[in-house]
Amino acid sequence: METRFIEATQTHDLRHRVLIPDHPVEALVYPGDEDQTTFHVGVFDDDEKLVAIGSFYEESDSHFEGEKQYRLRGMASDSKARLRGLGKAVIVFAEEELARRNADLLWCNARVIATGFYEKMGFYSVGEEFVIPKIGGHYRMGKDYK
Repeated sequence: METRFIEATQTHDLRHRVLIPDHPVEALVYPGDEDQTTFHVGVFDDDEKLVAIGSFYEESDSHFEGEKQYRLRGMASDSKARLRGLGKAVIVFAEEELARRNADLLWCNARVIATGFYEKMGFYSVGEEFVIPKIGGHYRMGKDYK
């Protein structure tokens, strides 16, 4: 396995297959995907197949403190490659980059089913569960770096 930076367009296939299979193609492009402060991380298997992704945006949320916040969106792993530490690899790689960028906090809207993963990675939740239409229940979660 190798973890490295990828282009936004490389995230689209996994975003579609894992996160939003019943949404139109336009939903695969998130606002800020091409911003200079945004970066995308991918994990590749030994055959150079992209098996996990995460996108990181310089974006603040008022539920958290911190002057330089980043948001994680589009975290996904191929269903055939799960339970192999791929999500952890994405987060660990991103945290090294976030440290270089002097980020104070990383936050995300975590699907209810994924909250245990984020908690193991050091994230905490704020507020109550909320529903994103057509996707389901989420918690706002963050991890402080300063």
